[in-house]
Amino acid sequence: MGEYLVKFSIFLARNNKSDKTIDSYLRDIKQFIQYLKQNKKELNRLHNTDVENFKNHLIYDKNLNIKTVNRKLVSLNQFFKFNNIAVDVKQEKVQAQNFLDDMLSNHDVERMIKAAYKKDDIRASAIIYTLYYTGMRVSEMLQLTIHDINKDSIGIIGKGSKHREVFIPDRLREIWNSYIQVRIKKGTTLFTGIRGPINRQTVHNTIKYYAGQAKIKKSKAHAHNFRHLYCKNLADKGIDISTIADIAGHHNINTTRIYTRKTKKELINIINDI
Repeated sequence: MGEYLVKFSIFLARNNKSDKTIDSYLRDIKQFIQYLKQNKKELNRLHNTDVENFKNHLIYDKNLNIKTVNRKLVSLNQFFKFNNIAVDVKQEKVQAQNFLDDMLSNHDVERMIKAAYKKDDIRASAIIYTLYYTGMRVSEMLQLTIHDINKDSIGIIGKGSKHREVFIPDRLREIWNSYIQVRIKKGTTLFTGIRGPINRQTVHNTIKYYAGQAKIKKSKAHAHNFRHLYCKNLADKGIDISTIADIAGHHNINTTRIYTRKTKKELINIINDI
């Protein structure tokens, strides 16, 4: 079985899938293989019902949401096609949502910052503020250097290896200058640890940890949600969609359009006020 996974991971890498995507695919496939073992099934004797049963297991036993289940089914479908395993993988149909769900709120961010200050974790608060005040992707934030801390705009390589400018508010530059006083001096990268520049996993762990400390739902605590909140805050200030798209570096304005919608909590508040 290990050989199947190795060959599949090489195939994904050759098709320019990111390390994050490859890890996600392999994790989903391993979960399916473990499910087969528990049910005394073999990969080379699969039937359509085995996939359907696994799907129901994820929905009803694991209580995963439909989007997560469908993502796992995409992984399985790719794996089956690569290995010429003739089974149908049918995703669950999802009605399009016209509201934002599992969003971080400004209050959530304040609580996370407060939790970081309680631990005297200046780096953590600087990371959270950077994501919150700029809407940067993690991959973009990790490009920052100590030479950027006094700039009002910074050139970075964004999604799709495209260059873009990120705008830096005054209050964030003040936070960076405070952080730089305690920063571990390992190279020129802005965010560092004992071993040198931090990576995506360190950022992920930091956000999850302080979300837990602040008693925020773990499903809300991921780096990209700060980008969502950043764009929504701009939309809530009445800034037009095309300007938000320019600021956030969205190449498709339809990506930006979703942030003009209400969150699930806002809609619940509206109907409760009727």
